[in-house]
Amino acid sequence: MSEPVARSRSQWTVHGERPVYENPWLDVLMADVELADGTRFEHHVVRTREAASCVVTRTEAGREEVLLIWRHRFAIDKWVWEIPSGLIEEGEDPADTARREVEEETGWRVSEVTPLLSFHPVGGMLRTRYRLFRAVGAEHVGEPTEENEAEKVAWIPLDEVLGLVDAGLIATSSSLVGLLRVLAER
Repeated sequence: MSEPVARSRSQWTVHGERPVYENPWLDVLMADVELADGTRFEHHVVRTREAASCVVTRTEAGREEVLLIWRHRFAIDKWVWEIPSGLIEEGEDPADTARREVEEETGWRVSEVTPLLSFHPVGGMLRTRYRLFRAVGAEHVGEPTEENEAEKVAWIPLDEVLGLVDAGLIATSSSLVGLLRVLAER
């Protein structure tokens, strides 16, 4: 399937951007934009560093499981299950980020990761890209080194993932997109 071609009547023109707030994790920009009908206004854009996440699965006792972390997300004030994820460091290969984050956050090491997909979580205002990877199998190498990342690390049956989504216990974009993609490929 080919990408749709943007029709000129719906494409916005960006006349410029200026920073409103900047720090090492995110920047808030004000964009001077114009609609095709000539309407011109300012629109906020949030730019973040790119992130990499990894869906790690294994087959144990005849059932497929996924490695998840249980953590509190203060911004939404919610406890959720997530796949390991983190920001890509300057010059770091995204696949290396995915491997590093799995080990730091869970204490499990994956050797080979394969690209799953990449996506933009909020295309209308957030300028960032998440890169998702998949690993099959992992070796336990110790306790997680990221002490404040997870309350619990667990292998959850893949058959239970949709129930966790329905219950709101998997609620963040990279986890939802990655897990649903893996389920769709079964």
